[in-house]
Amino acid sequence: MYSIRVDAESNQLLVALSGRVTTAEALRAVSQAFTLAEAGHILAIRCDTVGLQRGPGGTVLVAAAIAARYRDGMRLAVVGDGVRRRLAERIARFSRIPAEGILAVDTVAEAQAWLQPVLRRAPRLSGTELRHVDVLTHPAPRPVDRPAAAGRAEGAA
Repeated sequence: MYSIRVDAESNQLLVALSGRVTTAEALRAVSQAFTLAEAGHILAIRCDTVGLQRGPGGTVLVAAAIAARYRDGMRLAVVGDGVRRRLAERIARFSRIPAEGILAVDTVAEAQAWLQPVLRRAPRLSGTELRHVDVLTHPAPRPVDRPAAAGRAEGAA
């Protein structure tokens, strides 16, 4: 199983793998994670594999999927220990992403320290943009159509 969420405060993507993850499920996670990262202009991705019990088997396929979606400037930190760390290192090696783009680490703290250069605050709206949002979400009431007075024809002179 996997979960993906965006940490809006630091503008990073948090992916967690747990239980048994098949190759197909890992490929879906990669696709969805990179789609969210691209849509949100997110450069930092942290993948936590500590809860992973087994899988994925097709590390070369997962590495190829990561390499295909990776963009310059992104950083992907994979957190894992023991066997999971070796799996992360294998995926990093097979992806052929430069060392400054992907790293396997033992702890979340190490991952955060390595991701720090690409973390940024989520963009804030300017005053003008906030006024536009207010107008769009709270439209002014429309004038009520009043019937023409009896005995008066509109447009007649």
